[in-house]
Amino acid sequence: MKRGLKLGFGIPMVLVGLFMTLGGVALLVLVGTDGTFTLPSQAATTSANALVLETLDLGANLPSSGSFSATVGVTISGRDGDVFVGIGPASDVARYLRGVRTDRIVQVNWPGRMRTEPDQGGHRTPPPPDAQPFWVAQAKGATANLTWIVAPGDWTLVIMNANGSANVTVIASGSLRLPALGPVGVILLVVGLAILIGGVLLTISGAKTPKASQSTPPRPDDVVPA
Repeated sequence: MKRGLKLGFGIPMVLVGLFMTLGGVALLVLVGTDGTFTLPSQAATTSANALVLETLDLGANLPSSGSFSATVGVTISGRDGDVFVGIGPASDVARYLRGVRTDRIVQVNWPGRMRTEPDQGGHRTPPPPDAQPFWVAQAKGATANLTWIVAPGDWTLVIMNANGSANVTVIASGSLRLPALGPVGVILLVVGLAILIGGVLLTISGAKTPKASQSTPPRPDDVVPA
């Protein structure tokens, strides 16, 4: 292959391979080989009866099984007694919390704690949340661990004291698992490295200056006398 062709193929291969390799490394650092992205623990405190996460409006085409399905994990630890965390249809949750004072979670990665703001006022103490039949996923205890395979629909996440009382203080952490991201990161890394190495070899080969041809001095026997 000519030098120009080697450089013409080698340099773009180096750039593509480098971007793919960096992308694969970043993805694996972020989600690991199992495709799990983890949020650090955050404190949340409210004088209300419940903390609610803004309604999750998930489209009907969202996969609920296979490598492209998403799994949400939430871990809640209470400071004063048992706590509850649940995910339910937005309409059912709104009905359950009607007339109950709630705060809304507006940012989960606020430095040092969740950022919340008042959502609705009220004076009613709701019945214990774990007795309600509409939750699609729920957990209760001194440390409550919830796992939910994401499904299409309108959902609301709720954090409460297990008895429904006011003054909720918790430490919360969360995770999102997308199984396909792990293999994608590995493939990006392996293919990117292969392209990068091939591009470097082509570029080095194309950059070499060909040796100048040296003429062989005539032998004495080849000299023709005048």
